[in-house]
This record gives sequence, structure tokens and C-alpha cells, in this order.
Amino acid sequence: MWKLWHYVRGILMRTRLSLSLGVVTALIALPGCSGGAPADTAAVVAPTGAQPSEQPSEQDKAWMAVIHQGNLAEIGAGRLAREKGTTEPVRSVGELLVKDHTALDAKVTQAATQLGVQLPASMDAGQRKRLNKLEGATGKDLDRGFLSWMIEAHKEALTATEQEISKGSSETVKALAKEAAPSLQAHLDALEKAQKGD
Repeated sequence: MWKLWHYVRGILMRTRLSLSLGVVTALIALPGCSGGAPADTAAVVAPTGAQPSEQPSEQDKAWMAVIHQGNLAEIGAGRLAREKGTTEPVRSVGELLVKDHTALDAKVTQAATQLGVQLPASMDAGQRKRLNKLEGATGKDLDRGFLSWMIEAHKEALTATEQEISKGSSETVKALAKEAAPSLQAHLDALEKAQKGD
């Protein structure tokens, strides 16, 4: 009886060992279980967040650049009007421009970063020249120079924004333009009102 038990136990041990080796061999043969790279890397599914991002058109990029530079110029001019303007309407509209264009530029900059759009580092040469001239002005000359420039700048910004709304392709950029349009129009109205009261 004892010998029979040893014999059966030996068969069971050999069967278990061969089964274990068979399982390991089968696992090694399966793709992805060998520890190496999968043979067909094209079949690997990308993570959910790695989908291609929205691609802005040249129109979208141009509007973002124009509005960004306009924001920088209008913030600079608004600060001068707020600090050196001779009338309450000029100082008030200067404050409004600083507040609204700072907020708009934060949104434009954030969208540009998300979309991979490179924005200009500063305002353009013409804007810099006009801001420098305004910095050298005082009294009524500063008021008139500020109002005249900002009315012109806001008309140009509104035209560019309307074009982006109708011809842009990026939903993100078009949404920004739609959001900016009423503020730009309100600024223009306030500037023209201040100019009439001058």
C-alpha cells in the first residue's frame, strides 16, 4: 500500500510540473506577455487625452495676434488716461480699457497656449510709436490723443473680430471673438461719448 501511494504521488507531481511548464510556455507565446514591445505598435490604442488638438487656421492665428497686440496697446493707453487724463470720462474709460483688455488678453493667451499658437511678444511698431507719443503728452493733448487713437483702434479691432466670427474655423477662437465683440463695441461707444464731451 505504501509503495502504491509513492507511485501515484510521483505521477501527480510529474503531471503538475508538466502542466505548469505548459502554461508558462503558452503565456510567453501570447503577444504582450513576453515583456518585450508588441509586434504591431500601430495597433496600440493611444490614451484618451492624446487625441489631436483643434487646429486653428491662418485666419484664427491672425486674429489672435492682432487682438493680443491691440490688448497690449489699449492697456498701456488706458493706464495713461487713468493716471493723467484731465476729465472724469477720460479717466473712467481708461480704467475700463485696462480692466477689460487685461481680462480679454488672459483668455487669448490661454487659448493660444492650448492651441499651440505663438503670439507676438509685444505691440507692433506703430502702436509703440503712438504710445510713446501719448506718454509725452499732457493735459488736453493727452485726452484728445488718447480718445482719437483708441476710437480708431477699437474700430479696427471690431472689423477684425467680425471677420473672425464669419471666417474663422476654430470654435475656440470664434467663441472668444463672439465674447469680445460686445465689449469692444461698448468701449467704442464710451470713447465716442467721452470725445463728444471734450
